[in-house]
Amino acid sequence: MAQRRLTWTDLRVGLFVFVGLIVVAIGIFYVTGQKGFWTAKYRLRTYLPEVEDLTQGAPVSLDGVPIGNVESFALTPHPANKQQNITVVLRLERKYQSSIRTDSTATLITQGLLGNRYVEITRGSTGSVIPPGGVVPGGESLEMSQVVKQGAEVAENLRVLSLTLGEITDKVNRGEGSIGKFLNDPSFYNHFNSTAAKIDDMMTSVQQGNGSVGKLVASDELYNKVNDTVGKIDDAMGAIHDQKGTMGKLVYDPSFAENAKGVAEKGNALLSDIRAGKGTLGKFATDDTAYNEVKDAAANVRDATAKLNSNEGTLGKMFSDPAFYDNMTGLSGDMRLLVSDFRKNPKKFLQIKLGIF
Repeated sequence: MAQRRLTWTDLRVGLFVFVGLIVVAIGIFYVTGQKGFWTAKYRLRTYLPEVEDLTQGAPVSLDGVPIGNVESFALTPHPANKQQNITVVLRLERKYQSSIRTDSTATLITQGLLGNRYVEITRGSTGSVIPPGGVVPGGESLEMSQVVKQGAEVAENLRVLSLTLGEITDKVNRGEGSIGKFLNDPSFYNHFNSTAAKIDDMMTSVQQGNGSVGKLVASDELYNKVNDTVGKIDDAMGAIHDQKGTMGKLVYDPSFAENAKGVAEKGNALLSDIRAGKGTLGKFATDDTAYNEVKDAAANVRDATAKLNSNEGTLGKMFSDPAFYDNMTGLSGDMRLLVSDFRKNPKKFLQIKLGIF
């Protein structure tokens, strides 16, 4: 069988298909985010608790800057904890290797409310650079289901709050409670209206000068009295300034100061004499003899009082013996009878006998 010769037309078709395939491949790389096809790459791993809605080829960003893609992910065999449930392999551009350190964190992020998910890596600063094949610490992300659940809880709380406010509003409209009575009870309005009328009458009375407050506001009498008082005070201050009267001389006369100085000097001299034991006050203040005599006198008075209380001596029996009281009472009775008889028949007691010797 004769072989078919390749014509120029067949070659052009083959070249066209080949170029088309290359263009399609490049487009696929751009669409899937695999830009920088000729850029040096390296791989890192991270562990995440779940990868729901994450796809292979999903973008990986470093603080928002795209640096690679998710190459693959799979269940971690025998994970140490829930945080390491899924192993994710990241294919990253090598030029960003110095920015991904041991203090970086890889987290699964959702674009918008219902968008695609991607891996976000925080830029490290103090940790050491993670070598190729190393592990970026994974962080726990807030799932959309959790966000929706929290939103549902908030909505439920708002619903309960709305029902509560509705019940309160119904009670207020029915006139229940303090606020309900305040808004619906006509007696409050009547009472408030009556109070306003009384206040209006009181203000009218004040404007007319009735009562103490009215006189205070409308009458000039208090103002005139205050003005007269201020005038008198001003006159008194003027008199003092002119050195009139006792206060004027007391403030401006230098002789008063001299006299006060002399009194103070004499007082100081008197105190000095007393401290030196001169005179009666000085001896009384500094000499122990007077103190001892007063002490002895007080002791004697105490002893005498003790003897009186103990019925010793004549005075003690006189103050404490009831027989003395009885005798004095009987004597006073006899004297009263004697005086009474003398008044009735004085001749009986005034007889004079004369004898001749």
